[in-house]
Amino acid sequence: HIQDIALIQDDKKLYRDDRNVRIEAYDVAHLGGENMVGVMTVVEGEEPKKSEYRKFKITSVTKSNDPAALKEVLERRLRHKEWPLPQIIVVDGSYAQKNAAEYILRKLGTTIPVVAVVKDEKHRPKRLIGPRDLLTKFQNAVLLANAEAHRFSIAYHREKQRKQKLS
Repeated sequence: HIQDIALIQDDKKLYRDDRNVRIEAYDVAHLGGENMVGVMTVVEGEEPKKSEYRKFKITSVTKSNDPAALKEVLERRLRHKEWPLPQIIVVDGSYAQKNAAEYILRKLGTTIPVVAVVKDEKHRPKRLIGPRDLLTKFQNAVLLANAEAHRFSIAYHREKQRKQKLS
């Protein structure tokens, strides 16, 4: 059946077969700008693809500035032409992070919808910002990708802090 085949839909390049949608989520972790790191996680068909997770040491930002760090991570990630592009990008944060991601995508001439996950004071998802149709259709996968990015960034940041204390 034609519904079983992943078909590309207009400029957004969203697959009609939801099982094949690739979502990349990004998060930045640091303590007051110290040991700043960024990560990328991948969820495909609502399943984490841990072999495709990536870590980034932030080199261009020395103070607490998550949107600037996110720009660096995305720019470095998108230079990897050998990595498949996602259909959706998820950022941890609000409009500042969403705008930073969209700025880099425009700068590089890439069109990928961006979703932001806004958290409460206990770091639980409070609301989602992005195209309503995507949020309705892929909410669980977006939240999973974001949770994985947060977990992975915290673990990487702690690892970097431990190594610094030992040296």
